[in-house]
Amino acid sequence: MKPDPTAPGEVRPDNAKPARAPKRNRTRWGRIAIIAGGIALAVWLGVPWVMARFTQIHVNDARIAASVVTVSSEVAGRVTSLPVVVGDTVAAGDVIAMIDRTSSEPQLAAVLSRLTASDAQVAEIETRKKMLEKQLTARREAANAGIAAAEANHEAALAALANARSRYERVNTLAEQNIASQQSLDEARAAFDSAAQQERAAFAAIGSATANLAIVDADAAQMDMLDSQIASVQAGRKGTEAERSLKEIDLAHRTLTAEFDGIVDATFADVGEYVTPGTRLLMYHAPDRTWIDANVKETEFGKIRVGSKARITVDAVPGQTFEGEVIAMGGAATSQLALLPSPNPSGNFTKVTQRLPIRLSIDAEGVELRPGMMVEVYIDVAD
Repeated sequence: MKPDPTAPGEVRPDNAKPARAPKRNRTRWGRIAIIAGGIALAVWLGVPWVMARFTQIHVNDARIAASVVTVSSEVAGRVTSLPVVVGDTVAAGDVIAMIDRTSSEPQLAAVLSRLTASDAQVAEIETRKKMLEKQLTARREAANAGIAAAEANHEAALAALANARSRYERVNTLAEQNIASQQSLDEARAAFDSAAQQERAAFAAIGSATANLAIVDADAAQMDMLDSQIASVQAGRKGTEAERSLKEIDLAHRTLTAEFDGIVDATFADVGEYVTPGTRLLMYHAPDRTWIDANVKETEFGKIRVGSKARITVDAVPGQTFEGEVIAMGGAATSQLALLPSPNPSGNFTKVTQRLPIRLSIDAEGVELRPGMMVEVYIDVAD
């Protein structure tokens, strides 16, 4: 028979059934603590995610971009030197390629010789012009002096003619009065005729001297002819100068130098290869001029502004976060720039969210970023 636990004088043991209540309480409080911890953890992990959803735009397919320059040949010829390979660092002014100069240098020398010949021809014509100018000056002075002398002789002849006329008239009057003899009248008449002839000869000498001056003036037209010859030679020289410029440009284009400090990304030709204008030789970029190109959804594009701050992580540099900001925003969706546009002529349409390009700067001093590296961008749009 089981003893009665309530019997008088019986002592109840400590592990009796009523003592199980505190254990249930501890289990319940443990479950509450676990649930509360789970909720706290969810809040701790979820609140930043929720806030980021409303205050940040995440782009995970952005890339590093840079000024990648393609160096192409501007002349035809054989590549004689290509002293760089992929990965080489070049400084501004360094020779990065050379094209055969064998034919260009003699062609330039020939043009320069033609220029020298033109200069010599111009110098010769100018010397002839100076000599002719001196001769014409001397002849003109002589002609003017001859005119002056002829005019003076004519004045003297006029005076002698007037004197002879006056004497003849007096003798003629006296002869009519039978005061002068016929011989005196004949002598006076002869002297008058001689003076008249001398006056006419002196006047003719003036015409001759004037004609000599006219001849000198006519010979002065040779100066214009020489000037025309000089102009013709100089016009031809300008054409030769233009040819010289073209030859010098051609010769200069056969030595290609780096325009800025950079890193060689690719080479497309080998020494000995014949290239033509437009043939690509190599590509290089400036490592200190990099940025980020990203495409954002059109539904998020309106939240972004030029100057919006961004956090950037680079896949090639794990564990580091860089600062940047939006510096440019595209004006058209990337689909409009596609080589093969989709006009949808069939009428079957599937709406796809378009993407628009943006450009961001990145502050990565001390870290070498290469074009094409993948990055992730977190753009702050809280404002």
